[in-house]
Amino acid sequence: MIGREPSSESMGRSSMVPGESRLTDAVADANALLYHAIASGREVPAAVRDPIIHLNTVMSQNAAVRPADEGAFLDAYARLAAQVAPVTAVTLRATSRTHGRFKWWAKLLRLGPVSEAQRFSWYFGLLALCLVVAIGAAEWTRTYITTVAASKKQFDANAKELFSLNGQLELLDAQTESLVKSEVAQGTRAGGLVKDSLTRQHYELKNHRDQLEGENKRLWASLQAGYSTLNRIMFFVKKDEVADAIVSVGSMLGGFFLPLLYGALGTCAFILRDLYAQMVERSFDPRRTGEFVVRLFLGMLSGITLQWVFVKDGNTIPGGITPAVLAFLGGYSVELLFTAVDRLVAAVTGSLRPSHTVGRTTRSAAAAQAIGAAAGAKTREM
Repeated sequence: MIGREPSSESMGRSSMVPGESRLTDAVADANALLYHAIASGREVPAAVRDPIIHLNTVMSQNAAVRPADEGAFLDAYARLAAQVAPVTAVTLRATSRTHGRFKWWAKLLRLGPVSEAQRFSWYFGLLALCLVVAIGAAEWTRTYITTVAASKKQFDANAKELFSLNGQLELLDAQTESLVKSEVAQGTRAGGLVKDSLTRQHYELKNHRDQLEGENKRLWASLQAGYSTLNRIMFFVKKDEVADAIVSVGSMLGGFFLPLLYGALGTCAFILRDLYAQMVERSFDPRRTGEFVVRLFLGMLSGITLQWVFVKDGNTIPGGITPAVLAFLGGYSVELLFTAVDRLVAAVTGSLRPSHTVGRTTRSAAAAQAIGAAAGAKTREM
């Protein structure tokens, strides 16, 4: 029998034996669950309610606990826990401000005591905001890199066209000079129309060359400013190597870094939604918070893996969704990753299955049909 002997105030709770302390905690938890069930409008039978109230009264009077009372209490506690599940005494404390603690940021915002559930919701909410800021910065950087790369491509195209124009102008100058020499030698102006045509072509090409040169000057100034800005962002790349590295960095941002961030953001959305539901139901259990961290890593893995599976050059994503939305959905629902992997495994397994197995199966089926036909013929003869 687990008895509870009267103890002095100086000895306190530390003087209790382990079994006694465990029973005291169980009575307090059961009493909290009982009042929660009643406050929630649940009908609690007297067979569940009375043993809990009785043992709570006995222990508050420092009286000895009989085995029969303890057994009845444990039976009633088990039935009450099954009735109010998934709510437990632990989840009630974790979602109650009464048992919360004053955090420095809660004091700063004048929020008062903060429960464990509120604390975790704040953590993941702040993480989501940080991810949004990081995604915005990464998207801006990728867009800026794309703009600089497009300017560089246009600059190279203009330079190539300028080279061709200079060659054409040199050819026209040579033709005009040859025509003038021919006229001087013959003492006639028979090539006047041809000379006018060459002069007009020369004028048009020269104007076009001047326009391209002016455009390339503006593009070159823009490129230098862009490289200078990107060099401050990509501090790990030397200044004279920025022009060669921007394409690789842009590919890394779009194909690796951003899917990780979008997957993590989708996971935060799922966790915050789950936390909200658990706070409403008062079923948040702080002992299971490690699952949220695992879910976060799974969401990041799902976000980037789905990019590898579905995003391919020249192919559209099923459903017409963008890669960013796909990564976000992968983080929100990691089951998408497992479904995609299962399909890939099935496809690879089917492609690796030897063809002779199919032939053997076909021959076995044909042999079984032949045996069946022979047995049927023998039966008819009999």
